[in-house]
Amino acid sequence: KIFLEKMPRQIHRLEELLRSSNFDWKELSAVRSGAAAPLNNFLNQHYTHLKPILLDFMDDLCKIRLWIVCLIPRVEDGDNKGVEIQHEVIDVCNEGLSSLDSLYRYYFRYNIERAKILGKKEKYGESSKANIETAVIEYDEATYVYIAKSIRLLYMNYFELHELIKKNLDKIKKPKVDTNELSMY
Repeated sequence: KIFLEKMPRQIHRLEELLRSSNFDWKELSAVRSGAAAPLNNFLNQHYTHLKPILLDFMDDLCKIRLWIVCLIPRVEDGDNKGVEIQHEVIDVCNEGLSSLDSLYRYYFRYNIERAKILGKKEKYGESSKANIETAVIEYDEATYVYIAKSIRLLYMNYFELHELIKKNLDKIKKPKVDTNELSMY
């Protein structure tokens, strides 16, 4: 069900997200506008919108990975040709989970670091206000670019996983070739 219905919907969902101006990493003016505020509302809105998608993708990848692991035959069974594709799918799932985990944790660290930078404005006063505001703007922009890049990588990973499963579904479900079917004599 995830493969046939949900993955194509999720891929389409990411395509729409990437086509929207919300994640165009060349357009940074909206990110700059929230730099002086304790919370950059532009980034916060985008991450709030993105967070359920990330959690949903994590769940999907874990389920797909578990499904594949359950299909891998025992090593003692002998002929394990075809199992390579199952391991490749698991590797793509692991790569996706790692990317999702990094993005999920990154925003948390971003908020902590941003608060530290803004806290220095209070500590050092007016003399360093311009430098600190510039640092916050640069940090916000870097975070926005990181999030936009991560969405593109997530899209590519999810698309690659879908194509890999689609093209190799028979091999994934039955990795071992029955030797009786191969013998013609």
